[in-house]
Amino acid sequence: MTAVKVRWAAIVVVGLALLGMLTWSAGSWPADQTRATVDHCYVTHDRLEAMHSRCVGNWTRGGRGRQGPIHGVDVKESWKVIDDESNSAYEWEVAVPASARQPRVLADTRQAWTLSPRALPWGLVPAGLVALLAALAWLITTTVRAPRSARSVPAESSR
Repeated sequence: MTAVKVRWAAIVVVGLALLGMLTWSAGSWPADQTRATVDHCYVTHDRLEAMHSRCVGNWTRGGRGRQGPIHGVDVKESWKVIDDESNSAYEWEVAVPASARQPRVLADTRQAWTLSPRALPWGLVPAGLVALLAALAWLITTTVRAPRSARSVPAESSR
């Protein structure tokens, strides 16, 4: 019976950690924002003329302003080039329209990902969420099955 209590306590702890991580990554903690501000976007073209983009901006996590790359901003070919001269990385800065300036993001302290199919947040936060979900599922499954197996053992021994 003690093992079952320990498992239920573990379910509560893992569930709270999962909930905390979800609310933190979604910017739902006090003094956090769910949106980032895209400050600059740069485009470049490869040898096959495919356009590639890179955006940087700022957001708030844990009550502190953060800045860095924002992955998954859907930069369009129609965005106007600000300067005809490229930077040292052969990128051209483009004007970010107001409609794309404040996307919803999942963010940590170093980078943010827009909530779009273009953004693949394969960082620590999503991996941690998956690990916590798997741990929670395993704990619930073993806890629910434990009382059934414990009840069947004494029944078999009394025969």
